[in-house]
Amino acid sequence: MKYRIMRLAPLLLLISLFITKANYAAGNAHDPILVLATDRNFGSFTGEMLKTEGFNEFRMDSLTDKTKLGYLKKFDVVVLAETPVTDLQMEMIARYVKEGGSLIAFRPDKKLSDIFGMIGREATVEEGYIAINPNEDIGKGITSESLQIHGEADQYDLKGGVKIADLYKDGTTATGWPAVVMNDYGKGHAMAFVYNLPQSIVYTRQGNYRNAGQEMDGITGIRAMDMFTNGWVDTTKNVLNQADEQMRLLSHGIEKMSSYSKPLPRFWYFPDSLKCLVTLNNDGEDSKEAEFQPQFAAVDAKGAKMTLYVKETDLISEKWITEWRNKGFEISGHPNDTRQAINPDWNTMDSVYKELLGRLKKVYGVPGMKSVVNHWFVWTGKDADGTQNFAAQARIEEQNGVRLDCNYARYDNLSSQGHFLGAMGTDQGNFTGSGLVMRFADIRGSVINVYQQLNSVYDQQYMEHKDQDGFFNCFRGLMDRSLNDEVYSFICVKAHNAEYFFSRIPLMKMLDYANDHKIPVWTEQRLLGFLNAREKAGFAHVNWAGDVLSFKIKSTIQDSSKLTCMIPYNFNGKRINKITVNGNDQSYFIRSVKGLEYAMLPVEPGSDYKIKASYMN
Repeated sequence: MKYRIMRLAPLLLLISLFITKANYAAGNAHDPILVLATDRNFGSFTGEMLKTEGFNEFRMDSLTDKTKLGYLKKFDVVVLAETPVTDLQMEMIARYVKEGGSLIAFRPDKKLSDIFGMIGREATVEEGYIAINPNEDIGKGITSESLQIHGEADQYDLKGGVKIADLYKDGTTATGWPAVVMNDYGKGHAMAFVYNLPQSIVYTRQGNYRNAGQEMDGITGIRAMDMFTNGWVDTTKNVLNQADEQMRLLSHGIEKMSSYSKPLPRFWYFPDSLKCLVTLNNDGEDSKEAEFQPQFAAVDAKGAKMTLYVKETDLISEKWITEWRNKGFEISGHPNDTRQAINPDWNTMDSVYKELLGRLKKVYGVPGMKSVVNHWFVWTGKDADGTQNFAAQARIEEQNGVRLDCNYARYDNLSSQGHFLGAMGTDQGNFTGSGLVMRFADIRGSVINVYQQLNSVYDQQYMEHKDQDGFFNCFRGLMDRSLNDEVYSFICVKAHNAEYFFSRIPLMKMLDYANDHKIPVWTEQRLLGFLNAREKAGFAHVNWAGDVLSFKIKSTIQDSSKLTCMIPYNFNGKRINKITVNGNDQSYFIRSVKGLEYAMLPVEPGSDYKIKASYMN
């Protein structure tokens, strides 16, 4: 048998090479965007950023000595993550741009400086800021306020490049050097972020990796929020969603680069045509089912749904759980590792998850925990071998079938650092710099298949201040900015049953406010279903001919909410006058998003569509 396998090996290798080449060819025909990245320097997270921004028409690959110029030329836009390049690779990339290609790079190797119209300096700015120029087309619609970045940014002088964003030493002090640059190079075009954008987004959202697994805020228990101490987050920027704004600058860059070949479709952030979405969850703690009943009934009467995280299965009957699951409420677990709160380890936390999973299945027939909140938000910051890793907890969750985490929460009462997570009430905002739901990345840069959702409206934070108005106003501020100011947010509300005496009035006001603005209130699992449907949908056969953009939407997962396709309404002086779906005229509506207009086209997920958008003067 061993001899036969050895004889087959060369044949299998040839078959593998053939399949690889076939896949490359198919991908080149379908995918306008190429991302050259590996896990190194969080390059792989570029794919998560593109999916979040709705560009589901990209191919992930890595830059190697086998990467050829002809391969690059098959793509409209190449995105190069931070990586060193050889002289041969530099020459190939330069030729790609010079001969008409479009390149976007994150903290590019200084060998590439000429392509971006810059001259490198032997200096960096650490933990700086950027300020986007709203007078440049690419910066239109994006805030001009300074935005915090994490990591190192290289200093450059301009040599023909156009400064899109300024590099700042702190929130108010400009350095005079560029942070983002655009340049025409030969027949092509190039855009450079002088810092590592995906790394900065991860650090902004997940916190200071150096503080993982350490007590930093003076609140008992290791929590994810410990990683936001010592000024890691500039809380004056919380109302901006500053990480999201930088991703939108990238989106504008992609759309600018693609305008030299064809307009590219995207998917909208939210279900249907919504500009905001609310999820509601409840930590069960030690409450009994009779104590849950008034809150659940009141929430249900408002047309809302809620997730209940159960800690003690012996306090709630299977009959009661089944009744509320049948009404669309989610039942999941509230893992309790508080006995190790001051030093949680991987193996114990993992065993806590497995034990609770077993109880939920045995007692209630609940097959798993799709979303989760830990008791006291206890967060494991070390891998099984003891290596410090700010996303170790997310890895534990991933291997236990969890797909959405709500352990990042707005709670900093009685901290030794005061309200280090920022203002309360209307101007609270999002301390992770983001209102979007994205996957985690671990310390090695690889993406984890668990979504991170910030629990932004947290009852205990306000209950301990006896501030019912602040609790409601926090919610209203987030929603108003999402609906009216394009500071888009998925708003997560926590309302403990044990604190319903405090939260009942403001919570009912929140549900009424959401209803008045036609914003649904979902469970976390319902949100996860939409995220999965959106992520698995993609664009294929994106072509441009005779002023007609044609493409296919391929969608494999059904969902009760629609996906909305965004098609650039204006393209090179022309605008859309007709859209057909599967050969039939289709209605659409126009929406301005961050300074650009799009034809918004809702479709039912779980089916494939042939789309044509015709442009005319």
